[in-house]
Amino acid sequence: MKILFSISLAIAFASPLNAQDEKTPISLTSGSSEYVLVGELGVKLGETVTVTGRVVEGPFKGYEGGPNLIVQQIDGKSNQLNIRIPLTPYFGSFGDNRLPELENGKTYSLRVYETGEFVGKPMAAYKEAGIMLQTSGFYFRNRLSVISGSKVDPISWGPESFIGRNALLSGTAVNENDVPFIKLSGCKLKLRGVEKWTQEQLGKNAEVYGTVSETKSAHVFEVTNCRHRLIELSDQIGKTVSLRGTARSLNGHWWFNYRGTDMYVENMNLLPNWTVYNHWQPMEITGTLEQAELPRIDQVSLKPNRDLGTYYIVRVPDWKPVEKLLEPELPAQD
Repeated sequence: MKILFSISLAIAFASPLNAQDEKTPISLTSGSSEYVLVGELGVKLGETVTVTGRVVEGPFKGYEGGPNLIVQQIDGKSNQLNIRIPLTPYFGSFGDNRLPELENGKTYSLRVYETGEFVGKPMAAYKEAGIMLQTSGFYFRNRLSVISGSKVDPISWGPESFIGRNALLSGTAVNENDVPFIKLSGCKLKLRGVEKWTQEQLGKNAEVYGTVSETKSAHVFEVTNCRHRLIELSDQIGKTVSLRGTARSLNGHWWFNYRGTDMYVENMNLLPNWTVYNHWQPMEITGTLEQAELPRIDQVSLKPNRDLGTYYIVRVPDWKPVEKLLEPELPAQD
């Protein structure tokens, strides 16, 4: 059986760079059993599942407002991809009957099904009508319809939840017999195929991304095909860095947000292949990390001659887009 992994992306098998007549049209009303429409959770639209995650407030503008769920588990399987979906009650309101009262920043286990609808105005219709309406484009907006649920303890990532899979895990950088490890609470990760931590890195907050496997010891896990690095910006001043976050812009000014910290990227809008559509897009910035006195980012919309503040800045930068950030890479308030 053929499967479409996202109705919002596809209804086309060809690359979006290909001509329209090279795409394969699929009727959503044909009732054909040849295709299954799969949502962002990776299961069939309308299929009931249990999801666990953190509730955050959606954006004030657009169609994603109200409570959103950052999905951390799907039917008990841990998920670190940044899956963020608006929540709507199956019936009534949150806090009524079987539906919990939702609080931002709290973790919930919810029985849901994924559904959605097309929202916005198609650009061709918008232009033809000649009527000025505020719109966020035309796209399939998915959402989770909540049947029941309850508040639960926050989820903390451990290697045992990702055996045989890739994960981003963090702890303290240590070496043992010239082999790099990351020490977590109650266990440690042995990093294969990478250089040991330098003397400057030892004892610092660090992370590794790679494939997790068990060892003969219940308290030691191996990570292969891995990439390890420090986390805190203050530990990396003067060093070559690779930072994953989102580009931000306002009134023609650009900056970068790394896990909740707004910072500068030297000549960001002049980087190769840069576009205005990079606003709020996830990306990886590489270069040399420094600190400097620069115009305050929080005053971009307030005054033309901004006060100076101390900011991190990536010098001699390069960039590349990434498909999604991982949940541990998100700002704490998201």
